[in-house]
Amino acid sequence: MDRVKTIKVLAIVATVAAGLALARLADAVGKRTLVRTAREVGAELVLADSEYQQVLEERNQLEVDRQLLSHRIAAMSKRDHYLVVNRRRRRLQLAMGDKVMFEVRYRLRGPTDGVSGFQSMPKATLEVLGIETRTDWYRPDWLYRLEGLEPPVDSTERLVRDAFGPGGVFLGGGIAIHGRVRNEVPAEAIDHIYLQLDNASLKAVVGALKPGALVFIQ
Repeated sequence: MDRVKTIKVLAIVATVAAGLALARLADAVGKRTLVRTAREVGAELVLADSEYQQVLEERNQLEVDRQLLSHRIAAMSKRDHYLVVNRRRRRLQLAMGDKVMFEVRYRLRGPTDGVSGFQSMPKATLEVLGIETRTDWYRPDWLYRLEGLEPPVDSTERLVRDAFGPGGVFLGGGIAIHGRVRNEVPAEAIDHIYLQLDNASLKAVVGALKPGALVFIQ
């Protein structure tokens, strides 16, 4: 009888142990499922946020395009010249109303970081801030000292005539349109980026534009 009782007790203990083991297993499986679900939810949230940001960027770009189109329509309704700069094709157009007067290829020059910034900047509408028909330049003191020379007192000795070609158009933000820089002007003295035009095209642009003219950067 004692042996039978012992067997029954052991059976009960085994059953309880098995039940506890199954409960622990179920709990472990449940935790893994919850962890996996949490990860999946987290991934979905990241994806949703990314898609939302993309939609916002597209919306902002559409708004920029709308504003540019509005400015372009306004410019086309006037009898004033304006410029259109196509950065992808490196082409510059001089236009008036709905007519393109001429189109020319330009070279983008200047400090490397400035060139990269110009290429990556959003589409924009700029205004001509200033126009010069002469681009005389005077060598600064620091350049003479860099070369180990004493800066001359007479400014005429520093003068480099038409150092940036036969004219220049200045748009602000360190952006200009002018000709080929003369060899007398070292690269370290150029603190702006510029759209380099041939002399004939540059003279036409300088002669046609006036301060306040619009420049559409595409």
